[in-house]
Amino acid sequence: MKKLLLFFSVFCAIGIAKSQQVYFMSQYMQQHSMYNPAAAGLSGRNFIGASYRSMWASFPGNPKTTVAYGDFELKNLNAGIAAYLYKDQTGATSRNGLQFAYSYHIHSKNNKHHFGLGLELRALQFALDQSKLTESLGSTDPIFTGAKSKFAFDAGAGAYWTNGKTNAGIAVTQLISSKLNFSADGSAATSTAKLYRQYNFIFSHKFQTGDDIFIIPNALMRVSQNAPAELDFGAKFDYQDKMWWSMSMRVNQFWSMQAGLKIKNKIRLTYSYDFYLSPASIFEK
Repeated sequence: MKKLLLFFSVFCAIGIAKSQQVYFMSQYMQQHSMYNPAAAGLSGRNFIGASYRSMWASFPGNPKTTVAYGDFELKNLNAGIAAYLYKDQTGATSRNGLQFAYSYHIHSKNNKHHFGLGLELRALQFALDQSKLTESLGSTDPIFTGAKSKFAFDAGAGAYWTNGKTNAGIAVTQLISSKLNFSADGSAATSTAKLYRQYNFIFSHKFQTGDDIFIIPNALMRVSQNAPAELDFGAKFDYQDKMWWSMSMRVNQFWSMQAGLKIKNKIRLTYSYDFYLSPASIFEK
């Protein structure tokens, strides 16, 4: 019977974050295949799950992200697959997308080392609700006369290695860098955008510190074109794979605290709270 893995993430955040084209969840430790297609099916368990993130709840049009996903190993094919269906809403803009990952697995002779090579396909609908834009922009602005939504397709690739204790991977997403143009005639440069490449580096290691007690240091770095690199790092404390606590930090942005538990060996629940380093009050004036 497939295990059901449910991650419910609510981030009540205070502060400011740098803009991202690729949606992000603080619980990257539970969702390696979200950031690296080569990790699909290498976790040792099949699961489905859902995540929800809400940021800056006191602000109108605050960012909200909903994700449903699944990760499965195909043993007979030495492969794994993963799929993510998401909706990312911020003010007048929204992104609805489907992300599919396939990984081919290579195992060592003693079956202690597992290596994955993965490919990723993405389908994205970027929508603009023009009714939520202020008229001060002017009715002649091309953003009012252009398209209300655009579709784009993109791809990615990655490599991932694990021996059950150590996990390491590198991946690139939005490799094609598809363009999105909302202008009516396609000539307005100010309303032209594209999906920029992003490189993800992920690492974790499990240390056993007692009977069924583990400490798992971890890190995720994202390097994007035309944007500063972002580094998340932290540590997870796990007891019998039934209860866990963790704390992580995105450098110069926020701290994240998480807690979770397993119910009847089938369902996992995790709650996260992010505290940003800059107070929201400085943006309210």
